Amino acid sequence: MTLTTTGKPNYTPNAYYLAPSSGSQTVVAYTSVTNTALAVISYASVIAPSLEGSTATIDVCPTQATTTTATTLGAIGYLISGTAMFNSFEMNASTPAVADNASYTFVDSTNTTQTAYFLDPCDTHSNGSTWHAHGNPACVTSQVDTATGPSHIIGIALDGFPIYGGRDINGNVIAASQLDACNGITSATPEFPSAAYHYVLPIGVTSKYASMNCYSGTVSASAMASARKLACNMKTMFANAPKVPIGNDAKHAKPAMATMTMPDGSTMPMGSM
Repeated sequence: MTLTTTGKPNYTPNAYYLAPSSGSQTVVAYTSVTNTALAVISYASVIAPSLEGSTATIDVCPTQATTTTATTLGAIGYLISGTAMFNSFEMNASTPAVADNASYTFVDSTNTTQTAYFLDPCDTHSNGSTWHAHGNPACVTSQVDTATGPSHIIGIALDGFPIYGGRDINGNVIAASQLDACNGITSATPEFPSAAYHYVLPIGVTSKYASMNCYSGTVSASAMASARKLACNMKTMFANAPKVPIGNDAKHAKPAMATMTMPDGSTMPMGSM
């Protein structure tokens, strides 16, 4: 099956978003673990216009391989929202994104109170080229699930196995301990009442098991190439992003002093507490 996505969420994200600060952008917050300096970015004027879709060919009759394949930075699957699924890690590949969050509340130029997140309440954000999730995306699961009912398919991984939210066929919350090393399980689902292997995004998990760490099936070379294309490259995305007026909020954060090295060898500012 050839999958083509829009790269843009089919729901409305917050008006503003926190992204790693670059150039002259004003630092307003730091992530809680890696201390990455963040600036406020407008979704409508900066992020949305830069988002792009992707095309990948995926096996819809997958089988579990004899060995697993580690997931990498970039898309590891695609969701019904038109966006991508990433593994749990950010750029440093050691700190789960859902455990390294930050938020900033301010009054914008129209005197409206806004809250910007690095990772929004849906466990999603942008890397500049695609909107993606690092954990259980409530704004996506809510499109097909009830509050206490079973989880339905919300996506497909690059190896062809389906991706589900965090509840079993009876609506019970699935614990990460019930899953294998790749966040997989063989059990009944609404779509496969006789049971099938599938991936689960556990609810409320902030460890590396918030998303899939490996593929249980075989991933094609073309699918992996698509994933690499969407690998995080935040510097390119936000280098020329304009500052966002923050109204009557007179606080001034300290500037970013250190740098972090990106996968392409370039560097970008990183906060120093």
